[in-house]
Amino acid sequence: MNQRDSLFFYFLRMGLWEAEEVYAGAAPGREDWERMFRTAQLQAVTGVVMDGIARTGMRPDRSLWEQWVWHLLYVEQMNRRIVQCGRRWLSWLGEKGIRAFVFKGTSVASWYGQPLHRSFGDVDIVVQEGWEKLVPALKEADIAYRNEHGDLVVQDNDQVPVELHKRWEYVYNPLVNSRLQRLLGKAAEKDRELYLVCLILHLQRHFLTYGIGLKQVCDVAVMLHAAAPDRERTAGMLRRLHAVAFSRLLFGFIDVYLGGIRQYPLPPVTSGKQFDVLCDVIMNDGYLQKKQQEAQAVNRRSAVARIACNVWFWARRSLRLFGILPGETCGFWWHLAWRRIFNS
Repeated sequence: MNQRDSLFFYFLRMGLWEAEEVYAGAAPGREDWERMFRTAQLQAVTGVVMDGIARTGMRPDRSLWEQWVWHLLYVEQMNRRIVQCGRRWLSWLGEKGIRAFVFKGTSVASWYGQPLHRSFGDVDIVVQEGWEKLVPALKEADIAYRNEHGDLVVQDNDQVPVELHKRWEYVYNPLVNSRLQRLLGKAAEKDRELYLVCLILHLQRHFLTYGIGLKQVCDVAVMLHAAAPDRERTAGMLRRLHAVAFSRLLFGFIDVYLGGIRQYPLPPVTSGKQFDVLCDVIMNDGYLQKKQQEAQAVNRRSAVARIACNVWFWARRSLRLFGILPGETCGFWWHLAWRRIFNS
């Protein structure tokens, strides 16, 4: 890790945990501050990094700091709007006899020291009962929606995307997914251990496809820190769902770069080739890989060229990540084939 990265993670730790930590390196210059802000934006952790900077005596120059403050005020405003949007949708669904809860997003933000400073995204709502009533209710209310691989996506009046999910989470390995859905079928939304496991599985799924970023890693870290999940129960579920290898590497990344956790459900792995791969995916793939691949596909006019490009991309990525997620990698190829056949 170079000095820039060291300072970035120092501010991130200070923002997450209000850690009593002293930075002994050189003070950053303007270019360093600008680069740090770009990284924070790219990794969707600007608010947390700003909280960390505010706890130290270091500051960028006034003009740059004012830009950051205006950005943070916008994040706070959007988060308030998203919270209101989630409440409004839960109330509307309840009136229609549909039981649901907000998952991830503002829900996991409640574990942060400054919930409004977590970078915002979509409103994710899991429907526990009454899914069959959902489409008729949307049509009756003249609410436009689109079906994205079984989930329903609507655009709220405040232009906040709302995703309505039939299940908490899923994995690509069909046998493991069947086991996961049985667990979720009996679960309550307040099951902290299963909630944490689903966050990890969500990261695992995106890690395999286009990558994950620091915002999602911080979500897992703050739950481990603040929610006090039962470690033995969490570890048992991760073993049953074949997520041990990925989880240990993820815990290793948290332990090395974020800290704040005294004990983990599984022993962290903090070095080695697979750990280096995970670090590279988090810092270089997350939030960028998908845009780059879609841009390359658009530039290819023929369908055959696009398909060949995608096959080559997924083949290289699967080979790279097979050592960490062998079962999920094989399941992912089955998932791609199934979707291609039945969506074409």
